[in-house]
Amino acid sequence: MPREHMAAKKAAPVAPGAMASAPLPEGAKKKTVDTRFGTIEFDLGQALTFPKAIPGFIGYQSFGLAMVPSETQSSFMLLQALEPTDLSFIVLPYDPAAALIEPKDVEAAQQHLGIAPGDCAIMLIATFRKLGNSFETSVNMRAPIFIDTTNHLAWQHILPNDRYDVRHTL
Repeated sequence: MPREHMAAKKAAPVAPGAMASAPLPEGAKKKTVDTRFGTIEFDLGQALTFPKAIPGFIGYQSFGLAMVPSETQSSFMLLQALEPTDLSFIVLPYDPAAALIEPKDVEAAQQHLGIAPGDCAIMLIATFRKLGNSFETSVNMRAPIFIDTTNHLAWQHILPNDRYDVRHTL
């Protein structure tokens, strides 16, 4: 299994339909959300909570993570706000074997956030831009999302090393 698929599975241990996020009404076990990819049901037991909101998106702390429905195999995932539900991001699991982020920077972020290395999954926010008849895909290497898979907590962490591009072209 490719490393990015292992990271996705680790970050979203629930099947392709869902990983959800945090404090919603007690007794609620699932939340159905109409997303840009259709209706997806999120398991609230797998909810992700952002203790500090994603910069620029105050008021969104509860998120679900699901595979992006696709006719072809894809590593892209949907990070969907669950309360309110009007915000989502396309993310890509980070493959440490690619060595695009220096291990010392990953370790420093894990230490800063209090995430054990074995409990950490990293996601990169993706952007798609139309260029003529094709699309350019880039990811934000400067501010990855670090997920504590045991505690279902997540943070967008800005790496202090400015060598990482906000628009790293894939």
